[in-house]
Amino acid sequence: MSIVGLNRLARDLEHAPGLHERFAADPGQVLPGYALTEEERSAVTRRDAAWLLRAGMNPVALRNLMVTLGVAHHEMYPEGPLT
Repeated sequence: MSIVGLNRLARDLEHAPGLHERFAADPGQVLPGYALTEEERSAVTRRDAAWLLRAGMNPVALRNLMVTLGVAHHEMYPEGPLT
């Protein structure tokens, strides 16, 4: 788990001017700037909170990331958080 990379991405998407818009337009142009595995990049692009949680992402940072990416709380874990 690339904890630092994922936490940095979550923070930057929320606070770095223009980054959220760039990510929305083309995640493939933003994600290479972060130390993430291919699986992590894919999970972020899919907005797969359950996968990221199982992989070890901090739940608070994960919640912030998902909300920033437009995922409603009730949609974060459609099959339960630890499935």
